[in-house]
Amino acid sequence: MNNKGFTLIELIMVILVLGIIAVITVPTVNTIIRDSKEKSYNNQIKLIEDTARTYMSNHSLELPSQTIGSRTCVTVEQLKKDGLLSNEDIINPNYKKNSDDETEKYEVLNGSVNISWNGSKYVYKYSINESCEELQ
Repeated sequence: MNNKGFTLIELIMVILVLGIIAVITVPTVNTIIRDSKEKSYNNQIKLIEDTARTYMSNHSLELPSQTIGSRTCVTVEQLKKDGLLSNEDIINPNYKKNSDDETEKYEVLNGSVNISWNGSKYVYKYSINESCEELQ
């Protein structure tokens, strides 16, 4: 009789090797995905802040006075209206439904950029808040 199949031990060994490979690769892949989402999020924020710099260079009279504590604000919506950002939504790559973390809470980045004078230069900082009303 000619049996040309795998024995039970051979099948168990193959499954064991595949399990070991999965145990090694899954955490690595998850770390790579998390890191790439974080990097993408930071790039989105930097893009919004850099666009606010361009907006303020075009509207220099709106810059806050050069006294410490003075500040102003520009919304993402204003940047879109001025044609500096695409009218498409800026998707938050870190978004997680029902998260309490500010960087994961909102699906779309529709916040504002706060511009302040720190004594030597203007500082541009993205805020998740959509409006600039608290500065008024």
